Amino acid sequence: MHDERDGTGRGALRPLMLMAAALLAGARPAGAATRGFTITSFDQIRVDAPVTVVITTGTGVSARADGAQDALDRLHVDVSGRLAIISMDKGQPGAKSPGPATLRLSTGDVNRVVLTGGGAVTVSAMKGLNGEIVQGGNGDVSVASVQLDNLQVTLAGGGRTTLTGTAGVANLRISGPGAIAADRLVARQAAILNDGPGTVALAANGPVSVRSTGSGDVSVTGKPVCTVENEGTGRIQCGAESY
Repeated sequence: MHDERDGTGRGALRPLMLMAAALLAGARPAGAATRGFTITSFDQIRVDAPVTVVITTGTGVSARADGAQDALDRLHVDVSGRLAIISMDKGQPGAKSPGPATLRLSTGDVNRVVLTGGGAVTVSAMKGLNGEIVQGGNGDVSVASVQLDNLQVTLAGGGRTTLTGTAGVANLRISGPGAIAADRLVARQAAILNDGPGTVALAANGPVSVRSTGSGDVSVTGKPVCTVENEGTGRIQCGAESY
């Protein structure tokens, strides 16, 4: 047994262990907590809460949230049929807004995402025949890998939709000051409607119809064959042509 006084035994290690534990505790945000939820499989999701939702597809079902305790206490994760509904209880009148929270979900597939308000949704992949993204408010939706035959995106408000991957047919509509950033999404065919001040960017190799009645800009790169109706004041760049 080592003599504690010689600095080589447990007595010397104990202060270092206590210091490491203190540093780890200090690195954890004040009030941070974790909460698990029991759910069934889903392929559609509606997020009505001001939280960040991270969805991993192609795996088993799970749900876990971490963040501020007051947010987790008010957070609800429910599944009705194949629809996951993320909501949050309203606070008492005069109560402060809850702290930040991140909800991590996993499921087999996701083919429809609806986001209302100021939350954020990140999806690892959307694959298959049909996929739809509907956004309202100032929230953000991001899909890292799109592999769909048909994609429908509707954005109203100041949010942002970020898409990477491929689509057979892409139908994109924007009516608010937000942005559809799909310049890393390649479509074989596309239809774009811009009714407001927002911006749309897409890549396409095939027929593309663009109709604009607002002040927002539209950009289509790749090798598009363009049909353009510009009734607004925004700029439209489709392939090598400007409208």
